[in-house]
Amino acid sequence: MRVILISALRERIRRKELYIVVAIGIFLILLCSSDGTSITMNGEPVTGFNNMFMVMHVLVNAIGCILAVMLSVKTIPNEYERKNSHLVWVRRISQTAYHGGLAAANVLASVISVGVLYMILAIYVMANGYTERLFAMLPAFCLIAVNVSMVSLLVSVLSIRLPGMAVGALGILFAGLGIFHGLLEIFKSMAGGIGGKCMSVLLRLVPDLHGIQKQAYNLVIGKQVELHLLFIGLLAIWIFSLGLFVFRRKEA
Repeated sequence: MRVILISALRERIRRKELYIVVAIGIFLILLCSSDGTSITMNGEPVTGFNNMFMVMHVLVNAIGCILAVMLSVKTIPNEYERKNSHLVWVRRISQTAYHGGLAAANVLASVISVGVLYMILAIYVMANGYTERLFAMLPAFCLIAVNVSMVSLLVSVLSIRLPGMAVGALGILFAGLGIFHGLLEIFKSMAGGIGGKCMSVLLRLVPDLHGIQKQAYNLVIGKQVELHLLFIGLLAIWIFSLGLFVFRRKEA
């Protein structure tokens, strides 16, 4: 399984899409940190460190989740299309181990990618003289990594049985509902009726990626952190991982 993981991870890291999205993410983060940036909230400029860091933190979380979908959607199907699975079956490696290694490579590649973006945040923190907050950024990054891992693992598991287009759409839907979980909660309350009930069911099924990201932000700036959302995220990762044992594919 380790060989499968390392081989798949190297392939993920070599993909052009990864570098393009990371470059776009770095550009957006640098744009937000620029002195010439004019971001307003309720008609007033938002230039304080905490506010700017919050905007950049939300961007990192969103870009990381999108990257997780892009990097994970075709890994397992591509292995079967290229007939690489034959090399695995002759070595008596189980489908669970094979799919698990590929899924783990997707998760690691996604976490490494968001780690690059988080390093830019660390540079921004140091440039603004808040070096004491760097110590809190490591556990905060681990919280963001939970979000990215959830998205990557779900997409990897779904790709075992579903076509790529459907997997990509479901992955984006899952990430979008999670990232905009807070806003959708407000919309649900306003909608009411059948629409509100449907939205309520969806929000119950999808972990609050925004809430976990917010706890990571609170950790960095020294606010109180609510860990129950983290436990829900870890539980979701465990549930998604069960799909590696449940979903099977023709050994071809």
